[in-house]
Amino acid sequence: MRICYLAALVFWAVLPLSAQDFFNLQAPKYCQYWGDTLEQELYRFEPNESVPQAVDKILQWTGQEANFELVQCNAASVAAVLDGDKRYLLYSQDFFYHLETPLEAYALLAHEIGHHLNNHRFDSCCRKSEEYEADHFMGYVLYRSNLTDSLGSVAMADWQYEQAGFSFQSLVKDDRRQAIARGWARSDAALQSGNSLAFYENEEKARTAGLRAFPWPPPSCAERYTIGKNLDQTFSTIGDIDTWLCHALDNKEYWSRSYHYLPDGFALVTRLEQFQVDGSSVAEKYRWVDYPATAGDGGLLDYLYSIFVPRKGYFRVFVFAVTDEAAGSSGKPVRREEAQKWLENATSNLPGRIAALPVNSDHFVEVLVYEFESTDSNLKANRKCPCAQPCRVHLEKSGLMQFLK
Repeated sequence: MRICYLAALVFWAVLPLSAQDFFNLQAPKYCQYWGDTLEQELYRFEPNESVPQAVDKILQWTGQEANFELVQCNAASVAAVLDGDKRYLLYSQDFFYHLETPLEAYALLAHEIGHHLNNHRFDSCCRKSEEYEADHFMGYVLYRSNLTDSLGSVAMADWQYEQAGFSFQSLVKDDRRQAIARGWARSDAALQSGNSLAFYENEEKARTAGLRAFPWPPPSCAERYTIGKNLDQTFSTIGDIDTWLCHALDNKEYWSRSYHYLPDGFALVTRLEQFQVDGSSVAEKYRWVDYPATAGDGGLLDYLYSIFVPRKGYFRVFVFAVTDEAAGSSGKPVRREEAQKWLENATSNLPGRIAALPVNSDHFVEVLVYEFESTDSNLKANRKCPCAQPCRVHLEKSGLMQFLK
C-alpha cells in the first residue's frame, strides 16, 4: 500500500509555471508552516496536479467540503490564511518539491486545512488552542493516509517543531504530540467501530438528517437558561417540543427562524433582532433591521443628528437548543455575520425523522442568547461579551417566557 502511495505521489514533480498574476491580500491573518511573515508581494501561479490531489484526498478521508480556496503562489511554504471573511490555502510548489516524503506533505497540508475546517480566526488570544486543534486534525488524517504508524504520526510533532517557524515553536512539544495522538486514536476508534469516518461527526449526522449542524459545544459569550426539565413527563416526541417552542415564538412574532442539527434533537435559531437596553424589543419598524433605531421619524434631521451624535444599537439572536447531550462552551466567539448566517444557511422546517425521535429523561431545552452592540450608525455591530442582560431577562422582556413556563 505504501509503495502505491509513493508511486502515486512522485507527487511533487514541478510543472512549468506558464502564467502568474498578482495576488492581493488586504489584512491577512494566518498560520504559516515556515517563515514568520507572508511575502509582501504574492503572485498566483497556475496550479499543477500534485498538491490539489493531496488536498482532495484529505477532504475525502475526513468527509468534508473545502471552505477555502487553494492557491499556488510564491509563499515561503504552506499557509492557512484568513483575509476578511475569505479563506485561502496558499502553497509553494517548490517547497513541496524539496520535502523528503509524501508523509511530510500530507502532515503539513492537513495541519493547515484543519485550521480552516475548524473555522479558526487566528486571533492572538486563541492561537495555541487553535494550533493544537489543527494538530488533532492532522493526526486524524495521518491515520487515514496509511503512510505511517501511530509513533510515526506523533513524531511529526518533533519534526515540525524543529523545522518550522516561531509560531510552531511557541507551542509545547508534548502537547502537540498528545493532540496528534488523540486525532490518530479518534480515527482508529471510528474505523474499528464501523462508524462514519467523517471528522466532524455532528456534521455527518446532520447531512443524513437533512440539516446543517449547529456548533456544539456552542460558541462562547452566550447567556444561557434552561427552560425545560423532565421533558419526558410532558412530551412524547421531539416534534412535540418543537410545537411548544413554535407556539411561543409565533405569539411574539418571531416568524423567521431556522433549524439545525444537535445530537438527538435540534437547535432553533431566531432572526437577528434589535432590542432596547432593558431587554425589551424595539418598535416593529426597527425590530428586524441591522442598524440602530432612531428616536425620530428617520428623516433628514435624524440623519444629521446621527452623524454628530452616534447612537447605539443592541441586537440579539436566540438559540433554543433541544438535546440530551450537555455541553459547555467551545471557547470560540461568534461574530454577528456568522450568527446571521445561522438563519440564512438552514432550513425552516424540522425534518420528520428528527420530529419522530422519542424524548428521554436526559433531554432538556436550553436557551442561549448572543448579544451584539453597535457603537455608531455605520451598521457595524460587535459582539457583547459578557452580555449586558441575563438570558432570563431577555426571555421575560421579549414576552417569550410567559409561553414557556
